[in-house]
Amino acid sequence: MYSGKTTELLNFAEIYEIGRKNILLFKPRIDERYSKEHIVTHKLFKVDAIPVNSADGILAHYENFKGKVDGVFVDEVHFFETNICTIVRQITQYGTDVYCAGLDMNYLWEPFETTALLLAMADEVIKKKAVCEICGEYKATLSFKKKSNGNIFDVGGKEKYIAVCKECYSKLQK
Repeated sequence: MYSGKTTELLNFAEIYEIGRKNILLFKPRIDERYSKEHIVTHKLFKVDAIPVNSADGILAHYENFKGKVDGVFVDEVHFFETNICTIVRQITQYGTDVYCAGLDMNYLWEPFETTALLLAMADEVIKKKAVCEICGEYKATLSFKKKSNGNIFDVGGKEKYIAVCKECYSKLQK
C-alpha cells in the first residue's frame, strides 16, 4: 500500500489516451474508499472507471464495447476471483493489452492467489515499494493491519493499514 501502484496504472492509461487509443478502466465495486465510479489515487487524482462485481463483468463490458479496445486497465486486482486470469488471457488473445495493479500479499504476509497467478502470466511485472511507516526507509513491501477483524478482504486506507518493511513487520507481530 502507498507505493504508487494506482498512480502507475493511471500513467499507463494516460499514455494510451494521448495516443488516441480506446481504453477501458475497471475497479472492483467493493472499493468505495474514495469514489464508487472512479479509480482514485491516495493523492486523490481520479479517473472514470467501470465498477464491476466480478471479473465476468470486465469481460461483459469488453465484449459490449463498440469498436476495438486497445487497452484494459484493472485496479485493485487482488479483490477479484481467480477466474480473472482466464479473462485476461482471453482479452489479450484478442490483441488487447491488459494492465493490472494490486497487492501481491495480504496483511498476514501471505500471497493473494489472484495476484500470484497474474504475476506468473504477466509479460512484465513492476514491483513497487513504499516508505515504511515505522522506520522511514524506502523498503516497505508489506501491509500491516492496525487492528485485525480477521477479514482478509477488508477495504481501507490509513485508518486500517500502514506500509511497513519486513523488519518492522516482524517487530510489530511480537
